[in-house]
Amino acid sequence: MNNLIIRDIEERDLPTLKSLIAEAFGEGWNLGRFAHNNDLTQALLSTYLSIFLEPSTFGKVAEIEGDVLGVVLGSAKGEAETFRQLQRDIMPNALTLLTATENERMDIVAHISTSFQTIGQLLEHKLDTYDGALELLIVSGKAQGRKIGKALWNKVSAYFHSKNVKRIYLIADSNCNFGFYDHNGFSKVDTKEAVYNYTVGQKKNEIFLYEYGF
Repeated sequence: MNNLIIRDIEERDLPTLKSLIAEAFGEGWNLGRFAHNNDLTQALLSTYLSIFLEPSTFGKVAEIEGDVLGVVLGSAKGEAETFRQLQRDIMPNALTLLTATENERMDIVAHISTSFQTIGQLLEHKLDTYDGALELLIVSGKAQGRKIGKALWNKVSAYFHSKNVKRIYLIADSNCNFGFYDHNGFSKVDTKEAVYNYTVGQKKNEIFLYEYGF
């Protein structure tokens, strides 16, 4: 893949990164619930993207012929968080979220609070054992099988090595391509079921804690 470019994330990439998140997690994250309101969907995606960007100290995208097909974000303890400034103005997103109906807001809160609670349970008493995290790794479905995920993983691995990181963690769920981590040396440490009580019905999802030692 001589035409594959791995480069730094730039502000112009944010719309594509939101699209990648929607593709990878949209079904499991109940995003279809808001399909009738594109502004609300985009505000939600911006919010979710910020959750990954804010702690990250490393970030790259994979690009082929101008088309961004993958992204990786990682964080190393003690390093500067360098990507939160890409989303400088969050007020428009906050105002858009306020326009949601009461039921929509209840579903948004149900998703975010249940996800964070479950992840908190997985990481309880474990965070001190890690000095880094793989915050996000997504490859577009149209680029699967082209080894882009491996190329992005190699880049962030080299970064972790350069920062003398010894052990990282990763949060994944049953809706994503978690088999990639199983095949690339990660160990699944724990699994918890997340139960989302949406106004439109209950949904269940398994959330995994993976770790990787260097």
